[in-house]
Amino acid sequence: MIPIIDKLERATGKILVFTHENPDADGIGSMLGLYRFLKKKGKNVECAMKDPVPEILDFLPEINNIKTLQGKDQYDLAILVDAAGVFRAGTDVNAKEFIRIDHHIGGEFYGGYDTIDTTAPSTTYIIANLLKEWDENLIDKEIATCLYTGLITDTGSFRHNNVDDRAFDMAKFLVKKGADPSYIAKMVFDRNKLSTIKLLQETLSTLELYENGKIASLIIERKTLEKCNAKEEETEGFVNYARSINGVEVAFIMIQKEDLETWRVSLRGKGNVDVRNIASYFGGGGHKDAAGCRIKGEKEEVKQKLIERITEELKKTNFALQNV
Repeated sequence: MIPIIDKLERATGKILVFTHENPDADGIGSMLGLYRFLKKKGKNVECAMKDPVPEILDFLPEINNIKTLQGKDQYDLAILVDAAGVFRAGTDVNAKEFIRIDHHIGGEFYGGYDTIDTTAPSTTYIIANLLKEWDENLIDKEIATCLYTGLITDTGSFRHNNVDDRAFDMAKFLVKKGADPSYIAKMVFDRNKLSTIKLLQETLSTLELYENGKIASLIIERKTLEKCNAKEEETEGFVNYARSINGVEVAFIMIQKEDLETWRVSLRGKGNVDVRNIASYFGGGGHKDAAGCRIKGEKEEVKQKLIERITEELKKTNFALQNV
């Protein structure tokens, strides 16, 4: 038996399943899918995270059972999904023991029960495989919906370079278990609010290109969010508009945080530049084509630092950049 399955099968006491702050569909889908399965196994389990659920994910089963993560709560076992370490929770987590399930390279490790597969297309893929091995009959429509949602979003609707035959095989399995691809796609991609479209319009007006069109940038200041009456979660996917420009190899978006000093940066590549290296330089992480970090400083200063670092990575790929 896989070690983590044996561990969870024997687990008693209070169990927490949690994910990172600013949660995405892979984190929430992983958390909810595992939570529901453990509940069906009769475990005393809770799921929690620091931040509110993004509105586009309000359709997911068990969504109303997500609690706000509070450091005062004590757990016998805490299972972190889709994050490089407990620090990514954004708040304290008190537990006697931790287990991490993830597909990110590096990060913190908590023992022999950690389950990390850096080749997996999503964390929901890893969890789906574990649940299949443990007790396939307990995977119902609700669990399949949570796991499929994470799979389709983390693969960019099966467009990213983390897609292989395993991703399609798992999608087929989850659809057989009840996941409805058309419904999930509609709920995730076709429910934009007017404020989101207005924010996108403002954001695209900040588009700039550098290094002969190889680098593209977008910027969202706090005042722009307020002007559009929009939430930060509504910026999901904006950076891909810059990435989609013909000739662009690396795109980034800078989003100003509430303190007005910190910028949340999302980087996207097209396979030639490992944007994870750029994010790691600034203390972040992620995947080859999708990574992120946080940087403190003035807008122009932070933007210039990013451009300089991206240019260094472009040099490594032997692109013929003029004036570099």
